[in-house]
Amino acid sequence: MRSILDLILPTYCVGCDIPATVWCTDCAASLAVFPVARPDLRDAYALAEYAGPARRAVLAYKERGRRELSTMLGGALATVLPTIRAGPFALVPAPSRPSAARARYGQHMTAVAHACATALIRAGHQATVAPVLRLSGRARDSVGLTPQARSANLRGRLQCTGRAPTTAIVLDDVITTGSTATACVTSLEKAGTKSVTVLAFTATT
Repeated sequence: MRSILDLILPTYCVGCDIPATVWCTDCAASLAVFPVARPDLRDAYALAEYAGPARRAVLAYKERGRRELSTMLGGALATVLPTIRAGPFALVPAPSRPSAARARYGQHMTAVAHACATALIRAGHQATVAPVLRLSGRARDSVGLTPQARSANLRGRLQCTGRAPTTAIVLDDVITTGSTATACVTSLEKAGTKSVTVLAFTATT
């Protein structure tokens, strides 16, 4: 039976708008991990193209205040992570600019990383969250920048400010040019991380 709250504030799938669920089984079934190829970026994967239901989910989470989607995104990443890498898993969330984090509800990928770690632990894996990367407030919004401008925008502005894990899984919502993911990998490697894998929910083609 549907509650009064359901009638007042009905829930719809962010991917396809069917009622009564935030992410339906059909949209979940559309996810399938694949390698992402970008210049200077090795060992990167995504669960879906940045289109259709997956894109709508990312935008709803990042830009439309759907905080509860961190659980769905983290769970989806946790499902595929053991198929591409062995644990234990040190999850490093890709950072946002401080102004972007303030405009949302904090570092959105950190919430996803915690949800991912919780799902991995429940499945019997060892997992920790290592939010060691920081993006300077001097970095510009990357929307509309060329790949070269994106790289220049991040140079020297994305740094590892904590103890870098020996091996790391960088989690992100979308890989476009690969500049952010590459900068994350470079910063971790400079700080002593020996092996870095990037796993994103979506990637452009």
